[in-house]
Order: sequence, then C-alpha cells, then structure tokens
Amino acid sequence: MIRREPGFCRGGIVTIRGKGSSREIYAQLAEMAARGEDGVLATVIRADRSVPRHLGSKMIVHRDGTVTGSVGGGAVEDHVRSVAAEVTTDGHCRRVTLKLDGQVSVCGGEVELFLEPVSTAVPCWIIGAGHLGRALVDLGANLPFHFTVVDDRSEYLSDLALVATCPDPPAVFARSFQPTSRTVVLVASRNHELDGDYLEAIFQAEAAAGVQVAYLGLVGSRTKAKVLQQRFAARDAWHQRFAQVVVPVGLALGAETPHEIALSMLAEVLASVRGAPWLSSAEGQPQGVYFMRSRPRED
Repeated sequence: MIRREPGFCRGGIVTIRGKGSSREIYAQLAEMAARGEDGVLATVIRADRSVPRHLGSKMIVHRDGTVTGSVGGGAVEDHVRSVAAEVTTDGHCRRVTLKLDGQVSVCGGEVELFLEPVSTAVPCWIIGAGHLGRALVDLGANLPFHFTVVDDRSEYLSDLALVATCPDPPAVFARSFQPTSRTVVLVASRNHELDGDYLEAIFQAEAAAGVQVAYLGLVGSRTKAKVLQQRFAARDAWHQRFAQVVVPVGLALGAETPHEIALSMLAEVLASVRGAPWLSSAEGQPQGVYFMRSRPRED
C-alpha cells in the first residue's frame, strides 16, 4: 500500500505494510520473531529542534525494503533503509545521526536513531528430515538458530508443526532458497546422490544471489566427500565451491547416535557463527576449538 505519512517537514512517499501504530509495530515484531524473519527495527532515540517525528517513533524495515511505521519519510527513511541492509547482513546494531540542515532534509534539527535486528537467530536450513535432521531440531530448540527443514518427501515434514518446512525437491529448492551471508546450511539427506543434487541447488542459489552462505556443512565420511568431489570436478566454479564445504561436520566427540552426532554438529556450527578462536594445524587449517580451561585470554 502507498500512502503519505502526515507530519513530514518535507513530505515523502514510502511503501509501508501498515499504518505503524505502536500496537501494529509490536504485533508485527512478534510475528517476525516467531517466523525467524529478518528485518530491522529503527527507533528515534534523540530529537533536537525541528524534526519530522517525535522521540520513540519506530519503523520496521523488512528484508524486501518495505517498511511498517515511519521515522520521518523521504530521504530520512531512504538513508535508514540503506543502513538497515547492513544491519540485516551482519546482525550488528547501529546508531545513526542525521542533521536535517540540508544533508537529508531541511527541517533544521537533528535526529538520532538506533537500528537493531528484529531476529538475532541465525537462519539454519537442514536438508533432510530423517533421524539426524530431527535430532538437530530437537537439540537446537533452545539455541540461537531458526530452523527450516527441507525434504522432498512431504510426509516426512507433516509432524514438524513448530518448525518451518520446505517440501521441495532440489530443482525447486534451487529457485526458492534465498541465501544470505548469515545463513547456515547442513546437508543430511538420505543418500549421497541426493546430497549432491541439493548441494548443486545451493550453489545455483548462491550464484543467483551473489552471496555465499556463512556455513555449509555436509554429513558423511571422507569417502563420500571424494565421490562428490568427482561429481563437481568437471565444473571449475562448483569444484572450487565444494572444496569450501565442511565435511565431515562436527567435533570428534565419539558420537554414535543421531542426537550425539547432532550435538557434535551444532557445537561446531555455534563456534563458527560466534567467531570462537580455532586451534590450527601447521598448514593453518582449523583443527578444533579450545577447552574452556585452556582458551586464549581475552584482552
């Protein structure tokens, strides 16, 4: 819906999803958090002299650039949307100060905004709804991940009521998957050929979006890795991308059961997304993480 917000010193037209009352803003935030939907909340935290919106005004910037609410309209919100894209990408909060003396407006005042990600959960796609995929969801329920389980067998997804699901075969998944630089993908389908098909779909989606996911892991042995390496060897770009896939996934905990294996995988992924320091080999390859009692001291 297109509408003109009242109270702008210069006016301005923005695409909004709702009128932006406090009640609507908070309801929208709750829905986004429940879905694990990316977005940014911008709040006016300081307003000096003549400014378009009052202290505490809020606006949600959705991933597609549309907004709910308003913090000033026109060039003010254009600038906020551009900064919000950075917040969505890296998940870090920002303070933005705008002088409205010709920089972005001619109101004459100054406004400061605080931008924060709506959902700090890391989007984690699990390819495969078998024993291991379900164990990952089960153990990860209270970890900072928002899970989406993918399986071409829709009947395997029917009882996953509290988790987002995607019943797409690889070819369809390639068109629907939207990777970001924060996304984690764990591939654990029912056989190595299907693993390869889904990996190919992920590579295609990354190429289309122009971004690689933060972490791409494949469940399986070194033998499986060699078989899939041969599959992608003929295509230089995919051969290079497959070389970056983490395989096998997980810390060497002596895991055997699906839940034990899931624990080892989630521990490695969490260490990766949190930027934990890694032990390295002489060649500079990651070897594992430190014990808490021997981790490097923080300055």
